[in-house]
Amino acid sequence: MLEYQESIVIRRPVEEVFHYMQDISREHEWQPNLREAEQTPADEAGVGTRRRYVSEFMGRRFENVYINTEYEINRKVAYESAAESDTKARGEITWEALGEGTKVTMRFAAEVGGMLRLVPKSLIAQVGKKELGEALARVKALLESES
Repeated sequence: MLEYQESIVIRRPVEEVFHYMQDISREHEWQPNLREAEQTPADEAGVGTRRRYVSEFMGRRFENVYINTEYEINRKVAYESAAESDTKARGEITWEALGEGTKVTMRFAAEVGGMLRLVPKSLIAQVGKKELGEALARVKALLESES
């Protein structure tokens, strides 16, 4: 299983950063490879919430459904892929209030399958880590420009 993580500090209150990152209608703003996203139930997230994503990774289309396994407002969301997903994966996002902002850490772990089995795992991890870093940098830029 491949595992990687990235962190960033955003100069905005934890409540604001959490709310923005958990708003599925805005995820395309900070996740450039995201093509479609929907949440069930649509109105409010929690443990058991399902999120369906269509995205691209290394030039290939993936459709995954993630189910929240933990959900602590302004603190932590953990999720695992559902059986119908293209990728067997789990992830976690944590938000930590700091004096002048919020530290966000994203962790992701996935089993390599399908055509990606032919790609060196080190390359997949390098690309995945880079994409996480870029996504977090976008969140930072978007939220800090609103101040």
